[in-house]
Amino acid sequence: MLGNYSTTVRPVARPEDFVPVKLGAALQQIIDMDEKNQVITLNLWMRFQWTDASIHWDPADFGGTTFMIVPISSIWRPDIVLYTNADENFSGTMETSATITNEGVVYWNAPAIYKSTCKIDVTYFPFDEQHCDLKFGSWAYSGDELSLTNRSVSGDTSSYINNGEWELVGMPVSNNIVYYACCASPYPDVTFTVIIRRLPLFYMFNLIGPCIVISLVTTLAFYLPADAGEKVTLGITVLLALVVFLLLAAETMPPTSEVVPIVGQYFASTIILVTISIFITVYILSLHYRLPGTRPVPKYLKKIALVYLARILCMDNAIKVSDISSEENETNVMENNHHADHTEINQQPTQKENNLQGQRPISALSNLRVGANRFEESLTKIKKNLDFLTQRAKDTDSEDDIMNEWKQVAHVFDRFLLWLFLVLTIVITTIVLAQKKPFTELE
Repeated sequence: MLGNYSTTVRPVARPEDFVPVKLGAALQQIIDMDEKNQVITLNLWMRFQWTDASIHWDPADFGGTTFMIVPISSIWRPDIVLYTNADENFSGTMETSATITNEGVVYWNAPAIYKSTCKIDVTYFPFDEQHCDLKFGSWAYSGDELSLTNRSVSGDTSSYINNGEWELVGMPVSNNIVYYACCASPYPDVTFTVIIRRLPLFYMFNLIGPCIVISLVTTLAFYLPADAGEKVTLGITVLLALVVFLLLAAETMPPTSEVVPIVGQYFASTIILVTISIFITVYILSLHYRLPGTRPVPKYLKKIALVYLARILCMDNAIKVSDISSEENETNVMENNHHADHTEINQQPTQKENNLQGQRPISALSNLRVGANRFEESLTKIKKNLDFLTQRAKDTDSEDDIMNEWKQVAHVFDRFLLWLFLVLTIVITTIVLAQKKPFTELE
């Protein structure tokens, strides 16, 4: 039967006839998905079927034999190649044997490992779904010489081996006819679309989870006391950690400027939030560490911080501390006035004694007057020194009260920003990570 057979001639009865070829595929395994180079490696079992008009026999002439198995190299086969091939060797399918029926129908099943280009859409990474098209067609024969159609509406996934990173959604098949610029004849192709969905647990546990924890640590910078001296250091450390995680995420994604993935949006928004928190922390530290001689807290700022925000945040103790300090100042002033009055009372008997001594002899009186003048001068100096010390103590207490008020304002702002940034972190995390693409549902 194969004595005068030629493997280079199309097996048709007439030259104007075309060879009907049906193509199917069974997906066995997703070997690798290289997002950076946008290449997917698959293990497929290719299933070809065509009619060879040059081979047919009567089973009665051959002992009732209805089929035979021959090496594929001994018969004609269609030059079906993968148009989206990304393998430099372009090896194609394995040279397995084919089955031929007595009516000339050829069945050829051949395993193959294909590397195909796959346009990666990282918009919703790591909650993304990828559609990888495997386009098969004849390289030399046009639609007028070879009619290529699909054997079924979808690829066979019954023997698929699950992948730890990707979940197989489906493998629909489409039959297309394309006119290329090089040729006038149409070229049919069969396109298998491998739809896979990423399993995000690995990235949630190793990438997004630590980022969420680090962003929550940022809020602790506002809870850390200003006297600790580590507020800015904590913010900068968190910022550097987020940048490192962003670089790790960028290594797993293709370098594209078309879209910004969800994880990139989340890292960018978190980095901006941490940067703002560092600037605000520096400003709060400038409020806390006020130098002596600084101006008092403005009335509007005191009212906002020590009245409204303190009540909202249940920090009324800040107002009570201010009231106690003012009461202590008033007590100190009253004690100083009482001391001054007591000094004047003690001076009155001295003046009376001077009047009584005026009746003594003139010589003794003159000596007494000299002594009294010196005593009055000493009392005047002592009074001036006491007034200076009293005023200085008042000024010191006033400066301490002003600096304490600035510290109270800084403390209230710290607590307010703690809750504000905590809420913003939760809101940003929810909004960004909730952006999920509607998944493909196959019947």
